[in-house]
Formats: sequence, structure tokens, C-alpha cells
Amino acid sequence: MLISVVVPVYKVEQYIDECLNSILNQTFTDFELILIDDGSPDKCGEICDNYAKKDNRVKVLHNQNMGVSLARNAGLAIAKGEYVCFVDSDDYIDNNYLDNFAKAINESHPDVLCCNCFMGSEEHRYPNFNDVLLNKEEIEKIIYPYVISNARYEYFPPTFWGKAFKRELFLNNVCKYMIKIGEDTATIPPVIIKCSSLFLSSKALYHYRIVEDSAIKSKKPRDYNDVLNVYAHYKDIIPNLFEEFSLQIDRLIAHLAFNCSITQFYSNKSYKEIKKNILENLANPIINNAIKNIDSEGFKGFLMRFSLKHRNIFLMKIYSKIM
Repeated sequence: MLISVVVPVYKVEQYIDECLNSILNQTFTDFELILIDDGSPDKCGEICDNYAKKDNRVKVLHNQNMGVSLARNAGLAIAKGEYVCFVDSDDYIDNNYLDNFAKAINESHPDVLCCNCFMGSEEHRYPNFNDVLLNKEEIEKIIYPYVISNARYEYFPPTFWGKAFKRELFLNNVCKYMIKIGEDTATIPPVIIKCSSLFLSSKALYHYRIVEDSAIKSKKPRDYNDVLNVYAHYKDIIPNLFEEFSLQIDRLIAHLAFNCSITQFYSNKSYKEIKKNILENLANPIINNAIKNIDSEGFKGFLMRFSLKHRNIFLMKIYSKIM
């Protein structure tokens, strides 16, 4: 079997049929579809079972709610394909999405394959995605300078979706830490850093649905432990290259800490309590060191750098209101 498609499923009853039909109607057919019902309280579990009854390529796991990271890993653990790709259960793909990857795999067997996407109704094209196969030397020259983040906060797309990975490569880089927000930024760059060949397709074949109540957009305070766990994963997964990418990692850690600080104002606590909490967490040696080293450019970069370096909590509060 060439490809395993893994789809974590949770509270997407209104979108799940479009997602699964788009996968099962692919022109390429040598794949398995693994659905992980992550304890969804709606009818998603039942819908998944109905698809499994109609198509023997579909496997369904029913779990207690563990969160998307553990659900994804549960699917990955039973995947049998040479390659694995992930689709969010509220998104959908063009019917030649897998065929586009399969043709490149049959021609050159790259470690990782990526394509462009639609963000809502707008086509989104990434830099360097020009139907090109990059070898290791070219990856180091073209992708490494922004694989995590450059000073302008341009970065290689750190999404699980829109990509296919050699399963063994991905398994060797799975994040072992619990990260609710930011697992993609912890997992994908090290995979790209470690891959020996990278295929970048110009075609926009993945359709990312913009959902206001998604994990990224939800108005809840984020946990600073996520920031520290992202750092810990980088230390574990690229120990020999950690120094080479230390500035990029610092940019990421500072950015995550800034976003985390902003979300603290989504709580019902008083300004005094929120300020105390932010200051205590920014004093963490890992976060504080990242703040000292950041060199972010542009207007948002300046705002972030100024508010973090000067511990301007009031500016963070204002920024939280306009996000």
C-alpha cells in the first residue's frame, strides 16, 4: 500500500461528509483511510462507521477524547502505507490530490511532498512551490534559512495537512510532549530539516476551511507549557543541529510566548492577576533568553519585540483586543 490517509475527527458533523467523500473519490485508489473518532459528542462516530461499512479502505478507531495530537498519533500507529498524509476533518481535497503525490513518489520517491492550498476561497501559494524536487544540498540552501522562521517571520508552512511524508521518517520525529497549540511548529520543521529530498508542487489541491471556533481561533488562554514543550522537542529531536538553528528556534519561542501572553487577556481574571502571570512566565530562562535574542522585523515584529523586551503588558492587552 502506498499511502495512508489519517483523519482525526471531532465535532465536525456538518463538514465530515464533504471531507470523507473528497478522499474516497480520489482518482488514485491505492490508499487506506484511517478515521480516529476522538470521542466526538455528535454523530461523527456513527458517520465514520457508516463509511467503513461501505468502503473496505476505511478503518475507524473510537477513542475517548484525547485531543487532536494524540488522536493523530493513534492513527499513525496503525498506518501501513509507505507514505502518510493527514487531512483535517473540516477540510477537503481535490480529487487528484493523492494522484499528484503518487506520480511524484513513483518518479523519485522523495522523503516529503507538499502542495499549495486554498485558504477559504482564496488560493494561497507558498514561496518555492514550483513543481520542483530538491535534494539535500538544495534544501539546505533554499529551505533551511526559513524552515522555522527568518527575521521577517516568514517560514516554511508547518502544517500537517497539504503534505505527504515517508511514514518511517515521520514516526521518528513524532513529538512526545503534550502540546495543545503549536505541535505543528514543533513537528514539521525538524522533519524538513532531516529529510533528504523534498517535492514542492505548484498545484493548489488542499482546501483549508476557515472555522471561527477552531483550536487556533478560539478565545481561550493558552498554556505556557506548550511553549516550553516545543523547545524541549527541538532539543530532543535535532540535538546535533540545535545550535545551527538556535536563532530560528528563539524566534519561534518568542513568537509563541507573545501569542500565549496575548491570550491571557481572554480569561476572567483581573488585569493585575494577568500581568503577574505573564511576567512570571516571561521570566522563565528559556523564554527570557529567546526574547533577548529575537531580531524580528516589520510592524508586527516590532510590536512583539518591543512589548516582550520591555515587558509592556498594556501593549499586549491592546493587541489582544484587535486580534
